[in-house]
Amino acid sequence: MKAVSVEQMRSLDQKTIQEYGTSSFDLMECAGLNAGLEIIDYIKNIDHKHVKRFVILAGKGNNGGDGYVVARYLLEHSLSEVLIYAVCGIHDLEGAAARHAGKLKGSVKIEVKETLAKNDFQSGDIIIDALLGTGSKGSLKKPFDNWVKVVNASGLPVIALDIPSGLDGDTGKVCGGGILADLTITIGLPKKGLVLGAGPEQCGLLKVADIGIPDEYIEKVETDFEIYTARDAARLISRLPMNSHKNTRGSVLVIAGSKDYFGAPFLAALSALRSGSGLVRVAIPQNGQPADSRCFSLIIKRVQDNGSGSFCERSIKELEPLIAVSGAVVIGPGIGQNRDLVPFLSYLCTIDKPMVLDADALNMISQIPEIFKEKESTILTPHPGEMHRLLDAFDLSECLNSDRITQAKTLAEATGATVVLKGHRSVIASPDGRVAVNSSGGPALATAGSGDCLTGVIASFIANEIDYFEAAAAAVYIHGLAGELSYFGNRGLIADDIPMLIADAMKKISPFS
Repeated sequence: MKAVSVEQMRSLDQKTIQEYGTSSFDLMECAGLNAGLEIIDYIKNIDHKHVKRFVILAGKGNNGGDGYVVARYLLEHSLSEVLIYAVCGIHDLEGAAARHAGKLKGSVKIEVKETLAKNDFQSGDIIIDALLGTGSKGSLKKPFDNWVKVVNASGLPVIALDIPSGLDGDTGKVCGGGILADLTITIGLPKKGLVLGAGPEQCGLLKVADIGIPDEYIEKVETDFEIYTARDAARLISRLPMNSHKNTRGSVLVIAGSKDYFGAPFLAALSALRSGSGLVRVAIPQNGQPADSRCFSLIIKRVQDNGSGSFCERSIKELEPLIAVSGAVVIGPGIGQNRDLVPFLSYLCTIDKPMVLDADALNMISQIPEIFKEKESTILTPHPGEMHRLLDAFDLSECLNSDRITQAKTLAEATGATVVLKGHRSVIASPDGRVAVNSSGGPALATAGSGDCLTGVIASFIANEIDYFEAAAAAVYIHGLAGELSYFGNRGLIADDIPMLIADAMKKISPFS
């Protein structure tokens, strides 16, 4: 989904009203109803006793108007009380916002306030920020500076409509403080500032509420990058033919592990299975880890090693037939950085198969970049530390202090590979110039082994002959959504939980596929 500027979004709104014939009242209705749907989805796994009130902070403009529609939706579809703190009375509103606010008369309590205080909120409140939206530029003025300060100090969950108040929708800058949201539901199309600068930290989780902008208008908008959403991922998860069998659903070979790191291969392999591969093989060093007896669905092959539980040149002969019958290959998780790996990795970098290079494979390439061979069928998945080492190795150190989008684009162009720069709001870059910033995920995925699971999903998708950039972007989104669906909250999730949650995420995106 295209990332747009604030002005581009306003132009799309106006074009839809003036040329397509959709009224501003209907656009606001659609925005508020779809935002309400996202809010209900967000809280559905929370015990009702923990959500006592929705407190909506309503500004004077269209963002406030969206808030009034959300209030009506929540009143009709939740069991919790709905209260509105407004910066002005309904008689001071204009246009569609005034009409929507008028529909609430008598059904929702609306309190006009000049300032907020700590005792305006209580335990069990969920605060909804509908103060400024795209109207945030520069430092916050009165009364918004007070409102934002009190909200952030409350410690209560906050949902922002369109853009957290105080955040610049174009640059991601925050001057003098802004709303720290747990969830941001952006309206129409995602704005660039949501993923630039301070945007990712201010926004929390990120969802998009459709308002019905015609596709033909969106197609004409020029943008530097996309923000990848559930709608984008849904295009990649198509209905499986009824006559499918294991050999038509893609096969993955995971070459990973060592004596010291014996869990990584299985996290990647199980994630590949759970994301749709029909058959997954795992190649591990002969003297490495014990095979996990719980992984009955995996085909496990022990190959010759250097005697100490690490792959080496002797491993290649036994890997060749496994590579030949596989649709995609994972190389790197947990293999270590033993010097015996150099000829082993040199060979693997030349194979004519779609491959995902991750973890220690990337670290070895950083030390000896000449073993890497440029191929468009390769996907590199560095975390920030690995990215810095790769930029150094490929003489791209001028990008070390650049933003994440620039780093990913530069490495993709230099290596001819698709690059996934992991982290909050992961960046996916193709050597042909396409760039996407992921919109899913949160702190639940900040746990050891999470990246191994992502690698398995990417391999599963490229084994099914999906475009490398699209496969990587969809996999990153699904992996992020798996973290959002954690049954254990942000602190309790471990990588062992992720493969099953990957299946849940795919079902949520495309229930009938």
